[in-house]
Amino acid sequence: MSALALVTFIEIYDPDTGAIQYRFQNSEPTSSGITFNGARFDFLSFLYQGATRSKDGNNLESTLILANESNDREGSVGANKLSMSYAAEAVNNGWSVRVSTCEMTDLTFSSVKTVLVVDTWKISSMGYDNTSIEILLTSMIDAVGGNTGRFLTSSLVGHLPVTASMRTR
Repeated sequence: MSALALVTFIEIYDPDTGAIQYRFQNSEPTSSGITFNGARFDFLSFLYQGATRSKDGNNLESTLILANESNDREGSVGANKLSMSYAAEAVNNGWSVRVSTCEMTDLTFSSVKTVLVVDTWKISSMGYDNTSIEILLTSMIDAVGGNTGRFLTSSLVGHLPVTASMRTR
C-alpha cells in the first residue's frame, strides 16, 4: 500500500482588481508553508468539498469548511476568531477563490508533482455552528439562476439557444 500526498491550495482574491488577498494550503502546518507557482502558501486547516450541481443542472456549488474551535493556553475551547475573521472578510468584500488540488512529489510536501484540478468560485455566504465554519462557494456565471450578478448574453458569447432542444452532429 502506498500513500498519496495531496494538497489543496486556495487563493482568495478581489475579482475586480485581481489582487490576491490571502494564500492558504491545508497540508503542511510549518511556519515556512509551501511554495506553489512561485508564491508561499501559509497553513490554514480547512476541507474543500468539490462541486455539486442542482437537479436541473443550473447551479454549481462547493464549500470550504474551517474548524470553529481553538484551544487557548489554559486549555479551554472557544471560537476560532482567526478562521471566522477570514471567512467574514471574504464574504463581506465579495471576493473570489481559486482552488488548486495537487499531487505532491512525496510525503514531505516539498514540491508539486501534478496539478489535478483548478476551480474558480465566487465566495457567496457563510454559516457557522460551535464546531465548524462553512463558506458557500458558487459558480462565477449562472446562466439560469443568475445569483452572482453575471449572465451569459449574446454580446458576451454569441448566439444563445432559445429552446431547450440542442443537437450535436
